[in-house]
Amino acid sequence: MGIFYTPIDAAFDLLMILLSVVVLFREIKHIPWKLWREPGVFSAWCASLIVLTLVWRMRVHVNADLHLHLLGVAILALMFGRALASFGAALAVIAYTGEYDGLWLNIGTNIIMLAIFPCFLSDLILRKTQRYLPQHMFVYLFGNGFFGAFFVNAATGLFAITAHSLLLPSPPTSNDAYAYMLLLAWGEAFLVGFLITIFAVYKPAWVFTFDDQIYLRGK
Repeated sequence: MGIFYTPIDAAFDLLMILLSVVVLFREIKHIPWKLWREPGVFSAWCASLIVLTLVWRMRVHVNADLHLHLLGVAILALMFGRALASFGAALAVIAYTGEYDGLWLNIGTNIIMLAIFPCFLSDLILRKTQRYLPQHMFVYLFGNGFFGAFFVNAATGLFAITAHSLLLPSPPTSNDAYAYMLLLAWGEAFLVGFLITIFAVYKPAWVFTFDDQIYLRGK
């Protein structure tokens, strides 16, 4: 859903590049290096970035430079936390731009749209559910793995479609695009909920946001 092939205002592009660099630089201090060094975690993170890049390529054209596809960032944020997910999704944007001949000047806009925004939103939902809802495993799996993922995907899709409408000199986006995007977000939410449940049970080291001390202790 990024803007990979249509030029937009150069000043805006440069501003987005600066903003994305500043945000990612500030995220360095939040990277959980100890968890990242656990056996198999780095490999899982790298594999996730490859899958993410390929998933974005499996898309449906809507109009101009707007395509609908699975986002994959919600599960990345749940697995590796906000900081590593932001860096990972940003690297996926860079890899996609290089592999599929995108416009490098749009890189900042796409990183904000496809990496930083959904990762920060996922982290916000996680912190709110931990604060206001019972600290139970099923609250995590359904509240974050399913409903949280749907909200992240839907909000990111709305953000992306609105950005296309405002920034590109293209025909007005059909209302059907919003409907199909929400259906896609709903379907992806089921997939995220399914996968995060499997990972939390069988590969808990891959799920940084699932804390045994919070969700399982004394249950």
